[in-house]
Formats: sequence, C-alpha cells, structure tokens
Amino acid sequence: MKEVLRLGLILMLICAVSAGLLSYTNQVTSAIIEERIAAEKIALMQELFPEVTTTEDKTVDGRTATVGYNAAGEVVGILAEGKAGGYGGDIRFNLAIDGTGTLVKLTIVSHAETAGLGSLIEEESYRAQFEGKTVNDSFDVDNISGATITSVAMENGVKKEMEEILLRFGEGLVAPKPTIDISQLADGTYTGEGQGLKGPITVEVTVAGGKITAVEVVSGSDTEEYFN
Repeated sequence: MKEVLRLGLILMLICAVSAGLLSYTNQVTSAIIEERIAAEKIALMQELFPEVTTTEDKTVDGRTATVGYNAAGEVVGILAEGKAGGYGGDIRFNLAIDGTGTLVKLTIVSHAETAGLGSLIEEESYRAQFEGKTVNDSFDVDNISGATITSVAMENGVKKEMEEILLRFGEGLVAPKPTIDISQLADGTYTGEGQGLKGPITVEVTVAGGKITAVEVVSGSDTEEYFN
C-alpha cells in the first residue's frame, strides 16, 4: 500500500512539473510567435509605407485595421480588409491606404466569381486601376467583359470600404457624413441620387408630416424588368 502511495505521489510530482514546463514553454513560444508576427507586419507596412516606425492593431465599431505611424506619431498607412457583394457571393479584399487617404495597394483575399470572367479581378492589371485613387475620385475603371455585376461590385465596394476604413482609422482624413432626421424636414419633394448596377439612379422622395409618403424613380440605366 505504501509503495502504491509513493508511486502515486511521484507520478503527481512528474505531472505537475511537466505541466509547469509545458505552460512555460507555451508562454515563451507564444511570445516568440507574437514578436515574429509583429516584425512581419512592420516589414510589410514599411514595404508599402517606408516612413512607418511602429504599428498598432485597432478595432473600431467591430472593424479591425493595422495602423502604421511615423516617428512623429502621425498616421502614414492603414491596412484593412473590406468586402463587396459579387456575382457569386462576397468578394473579400485587402486595402492599403496611405496617410493622405490614397489607395496604394489592392489585393484579393477570396471570391467565388465565375472562372475566366469575374475571377479576372485577381489580375494585377485590373487591380492596379484602383491604386492612386482617393474617396473623392471616380471609381469607374475598365469593366471586365462578361462580368458586369462583378465589375460594378468592385467599383462600388472598394470606394465604400475605403470611406468606412478612413472614417474609423484615418484620424480626420474623412469627415462623417451628415445624417438626416426625416421628422425635421419641411414637407416637400426632395431629389437624390445613388449608384445602381449600370449607373446612377435618380429618385424623388416626397415628405409630409415628418414621414416619407412617396418615392418615384426619375431615371436609371438598370435592366428594366428588375429595375421596376
């Protein structure tokens, strides 16, 4: 009986020591991995934004980004993921935006677009058309023949996601868009414009008693059977 207890105590000690060593090893390994990831991230940021000296991972409104700062603490680069609804589902892409709000790099993360058509968004020649643009520019680029939905999704999606990213991480590069309180609007008809699949859509909205009472499409270029 004593021998059994002795062996049991020895086994417990061995397990305790092993667990301690394993925990310590994991802590050291995790720290090394984190240091490597941080170093790789800084290297990537410096490749895109040579002035970067430090980086910080930020989360705002559920969105995340890696923000790069120069020695003076100024934002000189932002890396963040965006997405757009394509023909085959969500198109995920990475955006690299510099400290002036200019897109310097667009890469495709994943998509389910048609092979040989929508999949051409992966081509460097297509993606390069977006680079150098700001949110104040037109995002009309050369469409991919036979992949209109994919093309328009990218044009609208990249611009919209740039605005959202800069609004959260650009530190003043983009001003928040003003909100409209319908209940405070004077009765009348207001004209507005939005982007459709094939071009701008103009609508007239009638407001009465603080509520929208009618919406009329004035003009648009989308397919008539779906548009109406």
